[in-house]
Amino acid sequence: MMNNMIIHPGILLIICGLLIPLLGNNLKKFITFIVPALCFIIVLQLPHGMHLNYEYMSYNLTFLRVDELSKIFALVFTIMIVFSSIFSLNQKNKTEISTAFIYGGSAISAVLSGDFISLFIFWEIMAISSTIIIWMGSKDAYKSGLRYLTVHLFGGVVLLIGIIGYVSLKESADFSLIDRTNIYAYLILIGVLINAGAPPFSGWISDSYPSASWSGTVFLSAFTTKTAVYFLIRGYSGTELLIYIGIFMIFYGIVYAILENDMRRILSYSIINQVGFMITGIGIGTEIAINGAASHAFAHIIYKALLLMSAGSVFYITGKTKCTDLGGLYKTMPITMICGIIGALSISAFPFTSGFITKSMISQSAVY
Repeated sequence: MMNNMIIHPGILLIICGLLIPLLGNNLKKFITFIVPALCFIIVLQLPHGMHLNYEYMSYNLTFLRVDELSKIFALVFTIMIVFSSIFSLNQKNKTEISTAFIYGGSAISAVLSGDFISLFIFWEIMAISSTIIIWMGSKDAYKSGLRYLTVHLFGGVVLLIGIIGYVSLKESADFSLIDRTNIYAYLILIGVLINAGAPPFSGWISDSYPSASWSGTVFLSAFTTKTAVYFLIRGYSGTELLIYIGIFMIFYGIVYAILENDMRRILSYSIINQVGFMITGIGIGTEIAINGAASHAFAHIIYKALLLMSAGSVFYITGKTKCTDLGGLYKTMPITMICGIIGALSISAFPFTSGFITKSMISQSAVY
């Protein structure tokens, strides 16, 4: 179905992000809450089967494709932007808020893209905007941001080479399940796995995310790795290699998280651990495994944001980030304590939490 009247939620966020530096503080706060909420409503109303196509150099490019998978990722991305924007209301750095909106809008646009070319463009905008978010953080953020940018530029180049070769070979830019009988498919896979934090490139998450501001880290935790998960679900479901990569990430992330003392580095390593579960499910490739991977991505974005916001609140009150320096917070910050416990129970797959359900789906899929 063609519909040229639809407002693209990702593009709306990108435009808003470009305008934020020009706004006064009061108007900025108003816009940073209203626009994400509007985008959430737009995504909710996107009908399944909708697509916007245009021709470019004999290729049929799909700027907007709405199906069950793309909509669920776009939906959780907009939810994340709404709550992250509320958490960031007192962030005085307009550049960070501006680039955060561009970053989130690019992630939404990437998962709604139906072709490799559109997806790659938004993929690279994500890399650039997320680097700027890191640079807007601590005084030591420049070097870690530069390392982050180097890794993602390398991944982008590998991905671009793979896409050019694959599109030329297939004579189509349509993004669907990828034919893995050629080398270009594996170049694309490498480029995507770098964004997912897969080995041997897992270190960029724990190196760069803690360097951003707390509000910046909340944004960063949601989009880059989960957009890569979406790409893998769409293009590489049932690829056995992903099972072994995912299992390695599960153990790598949790072991290093246990050895850490800094709150943000613990949560950064746990991102690797949780994405490992998603990639394992994608590699298994059965219906319940794919549903589990997508559901776990949705749940993880929410409870990881809850944990980071709780940790950020603790830092704003105490000025401390090391777990060994903290204690007795249940007396002084009871609401934050409750939020942190809910997030911790979810990430631990405690019964009756979302993490328990989604991880159970993935683990049970390995049996059946």
